[in-house]
Amino acid sequence: MADQFTASLWGLAVYAEPLEEVDPETQPERFRSRGVAFEGNLDFWATPSPEPTLPPAIIERLSRPLPSDSPLIDAAQELAARLALLSQPLLFVAILRAGVPVANWLTQLLPGSIAVATSLFVGQGIDRVALRSIQSNFPDRKIVFVDGWTGKGGVADELRRLNVGPLAVLCDPWCLAEYFGTTEDLLSPSACFTGPLTLGFSRTFTRAAEQTFAAYRFPKRLLSETVVRAWRESCPAPLSSDLFAKNAKPEQTRHATNLRIHSNEVCRALINSHPEELLFSDSRTTVNECYSLLLQLADSQNIPQRFNVRELELISTRVACRMRTTT
Repeated sequence: MADQFTASLWGLAVYAEPLEEVDPETQPERFRSRGVAFEGNLDFWATPSPEPTLPPAIIERLSRPLPSDSPLIDAAQELAARLALLSQPLLFVAILRAGVPVANWLTQLLPGSIAVATSLFVGQGIDRVALRSIQSNFPDRKIVFVDGWTGKGGVADELRRLNVGPLAVLCDPWCLAEYFGTTEDLLSPSACFTGPLTLGFSRTFTRAAEQTFAAYRFPKRLLSETVVRAWRESCPAPLSSDLFAKNAKPEQTRHATNLRIHSNEVCRALINSHPEELLFSDSRTTVNECYSLLLQLADSQNIPQRFNVRELELISTRVACRMRTTT
């Protein structure tokens, strides 16, 4: 059976083994360098991703609830309406870590549903020990995996390869998940959430075969209850019985590209890595309206930005970044 612990601010069980407490501010050597990107070597997942300290202005922004007319609110209701059609007791298995905030909203929107969390890595697959425990502990519930968004479809592809699923996401620009809230490339504040700020533990990392993935615990003083509360309070009211999904699922769209694509994936690159350049298909004015958080993060790291990059339209994305080549 897999080890588990509770993510206190979210109130859900995390299927992973909690290891010793590590302070990311004083022990950066326990984490990957921000300049290292995944290039296919599965040893990459044996070390947790870095945990940067966000600028105070970003933390202040994350501490404010979303406005009631935020398109993310509509996307959450659309996603919940699709899932409500399953008409059976649901267990949301949040993919750590971006799936946790979305699963929290879904359990509020769909009373009677519950959520847990576990890990999945591209190429490595899901934590199989954890998945077996989850299936054993909840035999009478329909499992739906939940993530924040899709990029190029790595998580969706892994779930299909393992013949598990379905996958539900808030934002799905290339239409790669079975359930989606929107196909618009909406930037979610949760893409900025770091482990020390919102979870209290590190990105999980792999170990020997048949061992549960593990995570370092973080000092509780680093947690921000205000940021998590702002997100939880931004969730719309539970669905009324007459609300149905409004939009049919479009056909899947895939393109070959070496770029990191879509706004939330680019945001994670700014958190966990150090991109060489940010690219936008829109004008600076439009980017300021839709993706100002990305500009704020990029400016804090002195990362160049280019606008009106029309070539991005050929790969069906409004936002991308060029990653640095590791040597």
